[in-house]
Amino acid sequence: MAVYGLRRILWESYPVLVLCVVISLSAGLILDSQMGSIKAFPLILVMVPPINGINNNVCSILGARLASALHMGTVEPKLGKQKVLRKNTRATWLMSIGVFWFTSAIFFGMALITGMGLARSIMLMFAFFAASMVAIAVTMWCTVGLAFLSYIRGLDPDNVVIPIVTSIGDVMGVTCLIIAIKIVMGV
Repeated sequence: MAVYGLRRILWESYPVLVLCVVISLSAGLILDSQMGSIKAFPLILVMVPPINGINNNVCSILGARLASALHMGTVEPKLGKQKVLRKNTRATWLMSIGVFWFTSAIFFGMALITGMGLARSIMLMFAFFAASMVAIAVTMWCTVGLAFLSYIRGLDPDNVVIPIVTSIGDVMGVTCLIIAIKIVMGV
């Protein structure tokens, strides 16, 4: 890839940022469409920032590492047996499991403190954890795909991957959380 230049960064970043506005707005629209569930179970609003923030941060780390690996030539833009790709995705997955399990435990405690009861608090904890695992799996897959696709198309993954991945992560976090809460909690 060529040396970084202001023109290239702006040329590649602006269309991506406009796309991200549209994607991120859809996360808000999904949340808005579920106001009935949110009113019945307001703890959902407390869960949205952690699921989105952790998901986006973890996948942004993966995206940055893949961009660097692509630039250095230690990863090729293809799926298959690549040691660096496998180690990075495994580390991302393990980090996600630990952080989301810890966050789920916090929500378990919050549910108990607010009087939800033991059984429903456990259900809530598992709903959040399940939603988080699905959201992170999809967002990780998108991160790898976007890194490879942008690199193949001659775009700098540093300008493309993280903004799009965080917007996708917002949509996935909200969607997975609402679906999991509806299934597990019956809201």
